[in-house]
Order: sequence, then structure tokens, then C-alpha cells
Amino acid sequence: MWNGRVKAYLTVYLSLIIGILVTFLTTMLMAVRNETIRFETECVMDMGLDSIFAEYHRECLKQYDLLFIDSSYGEGVPDVNKTKNHLLSYMNKAFKGNNTLLSKDLTALKAANGTISDVSFASDNRGEVLRYQIGQYMKSKYGLNLVSKAVGSEDIAKRKDEFDSLNSQRESADGSVDEILNEINSTLSEEEEPYSVSNPADAVEGYRDDSMLIYALGERRQSLAYGSTDVNSLISHRTVTNGVGLMGSKDTGLMSDLSMNNYIFEKCGYFDKEKADSRLKYQIEYILKGKGDDAANLSLVASDIFKIRYAINEAYLWSSAVRKMEAEEVAIAATSAVGVPALTEAVKASILFAWGYAESAQDLRILYDGHPLPNTKNDSNWNISIAELPVFAGCLDNYKISASGMEYKDYLYGFLVIKNIDEKTVRLMDVMEMDIRKTPGNEAFRMDGMIFSLSAEVNVYSSYGSSVSIKRNNMYR
Repeated sequence: MWNGRVKAYLTVYLSLIIGILVTFLTTMLMAVRNETIRFETECVMDMGLDSIFAEYHRECLKQYDLLFIDSSYGEGVPDVNKTKNHLLSYMNKAFKGNNTLLSKDLTALKAANGTISDVSFASDNRGEVLRYQIGQYMKSKYGLNLVSKAVGSEDIAKRKDEFDSLNSQRESADGSVDEILNEINSTLSEEEEPYSVSNPADAVEGYRDDSMLIYALGERRQSLAYGSTDVNSLISHRTVTNGVGLMGSKDTGLMSDLSMNNYIFEKCGYFDKEKADSRLKYQIEYILKGKGDDAANLSLVASDIFKIRYAINEAYLWSSAVRKMEAEEVAIAATSAVGVPALTEAVKASILFAWGYAESAQDLRILYDGHPLPNTKNDSNWNISIAELPVFAGCLDNYKISASGMEYKDYLYGFLVIKNIDEKTVRLMDVMEMDIRKTPGNEAFRMDGMIFSLSAEVNVYSSYGSSVSIKRNNMYR
């Protein structure tokens, strides 16, 4: 009896204890499994994001030192769903791990579905995202020592504005000559020979419609290799895919613009320093002018330089007593038969304007031959004589060389400084598209499909019935 009662009590006690222990252990096991699922999901999500950000576009890094994910994956049409599928694929590979028939997966997780949102593309907000990464690259390479090379950029803007005013004055002087002559000749009888003026400025007028490349390059312009492209397929001329733009801190203002200008000179080609294997040989000239033809861009930049030099040369001519006296002597000789002082003054003015034109053409030849131009003119660095004015186009190969001044690249940099930052950023993206499309597998490359940052939300399920949703943000830093 006693022994039997003891055994019965122990059996009931152990049954109760074992039931409690099993429940406790099962609860603990489920808690550990759920915590393991949460922790494993976080780790695998981070691994998956690192994996898709490791799929940066190789050619973009090689040519431009920039990191972006190509959301088209070489197929040309940007699609963030492809990026999502890559993320899910990487996560599921990580979840599967090294499981074999002899091992047991205690979490049995699978990334079933997800979404990609808050995508930031390189082209967002007229290239603001691109500028940010360029700023990061330039600061990492040069620190804060981005000193502007724009010698006289303020003067460049001022001189360009002066050209139109000077041109109006020239047209007024030429009109005065014609008006005075017509008025005098109207008083003559039919038997009298009408008066005319042998004005050397008239010879210059015949050149004003010529391309500036004739002066800048001479015969060399015929031997240059010019590239061309269809700009309609480029990002500046098509509807783009838009993202959320740059989120968080921004690199804007003067430092951003300065980084852009220096970066453009580091990565892009220009006259006499062309980039190898580029669609357009003169890329900075394209960024400034936006034409799909090298010759057109070169000519337009040369025209802008001409306007600046014209303003500089006219400022010297009208301030030089010696040059004005030379012009007056020629004007007196040309109008002596008429004897009207107002006509002499008008011819003198037209000569000074024509003289400035001829000297500016000479400046272009000097500059495109690789020599600097002085920022101001004086008696010692002036080239075209008044006697050479009627035949100045044949005298451009003979000139004085200045030891200092602005070179061609300095003018380009100055033009970049005064160029709208959004416009030059979009055209820089044009250049990137042109050149990267020349490489194998990138024929349909688009800057508006290049991902800089994103948010990803993924739903993960376990075969044991648990599930977890996780969201992460990631970007290139």
C-alpha cells in the first residue's frame, strides 16, 4: 500500500511538471525562432541591398567615377521592378544558405514579395542628384581645395553684353556715312558725277557673315575630324523618368557649381584636348552650345570669344589717341573730295569699328594656335595695322605672341561659370549617354534610369507560419 501510493503520487507530479516544461520549452522555442527570423531577415535584407548596390554600372564608374544602379540592367527601359526582383533573388539565395538533405532549416524563410519606393535617379530635378554625387567625388579627391580657374569670368559676361551695344554704334556710323553721301548727292545735277568715299572699312564689311572658324583655324578647319550625333535621343530632348530627387543633406550653391565646372574639365574633351573614343570630339563646346555637330559648337564658341575680344579691342581703339589719329588721317584722305566734316567723323568711326573687327579675327587665330591673349590691348601688343585693314584676312598668320593672358581653356571655363547650372548639368548627362552608348551592351543607356538611392520593403514568410515585414533605405555614400 505505501509503496504503491508513493509511485502514484510521483507519476501524477511528473506528468504535471512535464506538461508545464513542454509548454514552456515550446513557447521559448517559438520565441527564439521568431527572434531568429527577425534577426535573420534584417541581416539578409542588408545583404540583399548591399548586393544590388554592388551591381553599379561599370562603364559609368570607369569613365566618370560615379556609382549608380542601372535599373534597366542593359535593356534600355528603366524599371525599378527589375531592381526589386534582383533584391528578392539575392535575399532568397541568402535564406537558402548551405542547407542540405542532412541539415534542417529551423526558420525556412522566403522573401515572397516587396516594393521599391522613394527612388532617386541621377537626372532628378535637372540633375541635382548627379551634381550631389559629383560634389562628393570632387571633395573626396581634392578636399575643399576647389579653387576656381575662371580668370576674368565676370569680365567675360560684361564684354559679351557690350558687343551688342558696340554693334549698334557701328551700324549707326555706317548708316551715317550712307545718309550724308545720299544727302550731298541729291543736290547734284544729272550731269555731275556723284560723290563716293574710298572707305577701307567697306572691305571688312564683306567678311562679317563668315564663320568665325575661318579666322580661328584657317585651312586647318578642313582637316579636323568632326563628330555628330542625333540629340533627339538624348536626355535633354526626351521625356524622362522622374524619382523623388535628392533626399537629406544637399551640396548646393557655389561649391556645387565649382565642383561641376572642375569635374567637366576633368572628364570631358574640348578643342586641342579631345577625349578618346567620344561621340563628339568637343564635349565642353557641346555643353555650352548644345548642337549635335562639332563644327557648329566650335563656331558658336569662337563667335562668343570674338565678341569678347571685339569689346576689348574697341575699348583700346577709342581710348588711344594714336590709333584715333591714324583713323582720322585715313578718313580725311577718303573724304577730302567732299569736304564735309560730319562725313569725315562718320568714316573715322566706321574705320575704328572695322579695325577692331580685324584685330579680333587676329586674336582668334592666335588663341586657336594655342597661345594666350592679353586681357587688355595696348600699342605694344596690337597686331593689325591700318594699312592691312583691307586685306586683314590674309595677314592672320603673322602676329605677336604674349607671354601671359587667357588661353582657350580659360575662356571655356569662364563660359561654364556664367552658364546656368541646370542646363550644363543636363548637357553633361547628354555627353555621358553619348559616350557610354558606344560601349558594348550599353547601346540604350539612359541617365534617367540610374538609381542613386531607394527604399525597399520586403515581406518575408516562414514555412512554420511566421511572417515579418522589413523596410530599409540605402544609397551610395
